[in-house]
Amino acid sequence: MRSRARISSHPIHPMLVAFPIGLFITSFVLDVLSAASSNPQLAAAGWYCAIAGLIGGAAAAVPGAIDLLGVVPPNSSGKKRGFLHGGLNACVLVLFIAMTAHRGSSAATPDGPSFALSGGGVVLLLISGWLGATLVYRNQIGVDHRYAGAGQWLERTLPDWSRPVCNQSELGEGQMMLAHIEGERVVVARCPEGFVAFSDHCTHKGGSLADGVLAGCTVQCPWHGSQFDVHSGRVVAGPAKQQMDLYDIEIRAAEVYVQKKGAPAPKAG
Repeated sequence: MRSRARISSHPIHPMLVAFPIGLFITSFVLDVLSAASSNPQLAAAGWYCAIAGLIGGAAAAVPGAIDLLGVVPPNSSGKKRGFLHGGLNACVLVLFIAMTAHRGSSAATPDGPSFALSGGGVVLLLISGWLGATLVYRNQIGVDHRYAGAGQWLERTLPDWSRPVCNQSELGEGQMMLAHIEGERVVVARCPEGFVAFSDHCTHKGGSLADGVLAGCTVQCPWHGSQFDVHSGRVVAGPAKQQMDLYDIEIRAAEVYVQKKGAPAPKAG
């Protein structure tokens, strides 16, 4: 899913996370070296690295929160993993704030509580980093992987179901559009047999189908490769076992409308 907090097409969060990771780990290493060599200058450098890491961590948290709340699909493994990742990062900041406050200034040398706080922060930082890498490499959060022929990423928010999602001319064969309608994420796609609409929620782990690949009349989830028939919703290939939800569509005056689930069918004529 494409990052919302980005410069051009480059997500901002991965650009910034290197600073707190490097600074916090360096701070802990300098404190250890300071204690081993009785060098107060190393302790001072470690304290300043922790302060810089706190500033970098706060800066990195902002675009990270924007992507977590605005990009990661709801009710998905990625959403749960993202909240855990963010929660651990918040704990890391709290531990290093406590450490710097405990020492009070760069002149203070690290003691037992200081090592415990910063060491715990580094351990949580490594776990959080593992989760962050999983979000990128498995859940593909922030990855722009438009395949050949898919065209530009199309996304639209509608106030209600009475509005058309798009005009027929907006989607070529093999293209999809993600529509947000009254809290629901609906994908409108054009396959060789015409227009279809289905839920953006992969039934395996909740990946965004709009961010996947539409090949013929089969859509493939980008997270784990589950494939679904866009006309019947049935699973063509796992690991998904449950079929995806479909929506009825209607085309009026070349405009594509999606019908809300449970709504009465439009009257003919």
